[in-house]
Amino acid sequence: MRTILRNESEADTFGRMMKVARSGVYEGLSADDPYLQNCRWWLERYECIAILTRDIGYHSSGWWKNPDYERCYHLSVSFPGGMKRRHLEHILKKLFGYDRRLLWCEPPYSEAGRQAGVWHYRLFCDIEWKPIHPRGEVYTREFTEAGWKSFSELHRL
Repeated sequence: MRTILRNESEADTFGRMMKVARSGVYEGLSADDPYLQNCRWWLERYECIAILTRDIGYHSSGWWKNPDYERCYHLSVSFPGGMKRRHLEHILKKLFGYDRRLLWCEPPYSEAGRQAGVWHYRLFCDIEWKPIHPRGEVYTREFTEAGWKSFSELHRL
């Protein structure tokens, strides 16, 4: 995990995080992925751990039926000393600006995630990484192309 020091400017802090996120994509295949590791930060000023990645493959991997959910900016954030709502709101504003109105927020799912208080924010994007408001729900087939197969169909589960 890399550290961004307390005295680094906000422009440098959030610009650096976004620059690193834009340097690659994460397909969710390995927690040891070098790109993922480069996107993991301790933000000293905000006393939190933040991971900002560009994720791809939600639809093409067979996870979600709706192709609008194929790619997103994904921020995972936790506050080891306890949630600091004001800091969180500030981070979301600085990273996503006006587009934060499009964020999909998810609470922690796993026991480890609940214990660490990890929250997830996703900003879904089109093929050119421009923010979008996805049409419909993740599991709707209304926009699914002909011949698409789910993960279980692809892997015969």
